[in-house]
Amino acid sequence: MENKNFYPIQYIEPVTLADGTIIQLRPIHPADGQKALSFKDKLSTESLYNRFLGLAPKITTELVNRLTLLDYSQEMAIVAEIPKESKKEKEVIAVARLAKVQAYEAEFAIIIIDAWQGKGLGLIMTNHMISIAKDMGFQKISAWFFSDNSKMADIFIEKGFVIKQLEQGMDYAELLL
Repeated sequence: MENKNFYPIQYIEPVTLADGTIIQLRPIHPADGQKALSFKDKLSTESLYNRFLGLAPKITTELVNRLTLLDYSQEMAIVAEIPKESKKEKEVIAVARLAKVQAYEAEFAIIIIDAWQGKGLGLIMTNHMISIAKDMGFQKISAWFFSDNSKMADIFIEKGFVIKQLEQGMDYAELLL
């Protein structure tokens, strides 16, 4: 049995966007917490609103630790990063997350810096997370999103999620693996 504390290097993957940009996908690491504020500063109010369903949290040390210190056997977060101008450091431009809801189900969420939206990264990361969810033994992925978030709806439809329209402008998507 794999130790839950080992960093899951098997999920590191370089990907190429349609415009030729090479992006590195990798599991989140505690050191990524240092990048949280600069990441948040590059997100619009709308992106934060959509990701956190209207309840964007204040960035605290406790929250950063909760989001970056993972038990990889129970949840997974993948960051997408690119080299900074200096080429010595990398910049996180997106985060996708699977959180265990039940033994067989994981809840999915994703957030992408506004400047990188509309380039196919959301679909690429969703594909990566579906593969990881299968590998982790989940049988279902679910997600809550606002009905007017057409970018997420398009990704979910393309990947075969069943979308249920709920009340108060919310939709629920689920994919049986």
